[in-house]
Amino acid sequence: MRRPILGLNTQVETRLDYTPRQQVVARLEGVALEKRLRTKRSSSFVEAMTKLDVSGIVAVKGEVQELIDQIASEFPELTVEQLALGIVSKCYLGNPYEVHSLDTRLQILDHYKRGEAAPNGMEKARKLAMHPAYAYIEVYTNMICAVSKSGEVSMIKE
Repeated sequence: MRRPILGLNTQVETRLDYTPRQQVVARLEGVALEKRLRTKRSSSFVEAMTKLDVSGIVAVKGEVQELIDQIASEFPELTVEQLALGIVSKCYLGNPYEVHSLDTRLQILDHYKRGEAAPNGMEKARKLAMHPAYAYIEVYTNMICAVSKSGEVSMIKE
C-alpha cells in the first residue's frame, strides 16, 4: 500500500506515452537521382572497386557480397533497383583477359577474354573500362557512369 510522503496526498502519473518517429525516406527521382549519381565517389569506394582482380578468376562469394555491401553503403539513400546493375573495369590478370565485371543483381564476379561478350548490359561499358582515364564503369539501366581514379564521375545517358 502506498503511503504519502511528508503528508502530501498527491498521485504522480507514471504512465509514459511514446510514439516512435517514423523515418521518412524520399525516393530520389529524375534530376535529383542524376545529381546524386554524379557526386564524386569516396576514395575508399574507388579503391575497393578497383581491387576486383585480387580474387583471381574465381572470387569467393563472401568477397563479392562485401563489394556489393560497399556499393549499398556508398549510396544509402538509393533503393535496390536504383543501384548499379554492375561494375566493369579493366582486367589485370593478363592475356587473354580484357575486362571483368561485378554483376550486383546476380552477385557474380566474372572475367572476360578479348572478344567474349559480357552479359546483362555490361558489354556497353567495355570500351570505356579499357580507357586509362577511368578506374571503373558503373552500369545502370539507362546510363553509365565512368569513374576516374580521383572519384570524379562522367555520366553518359543512353
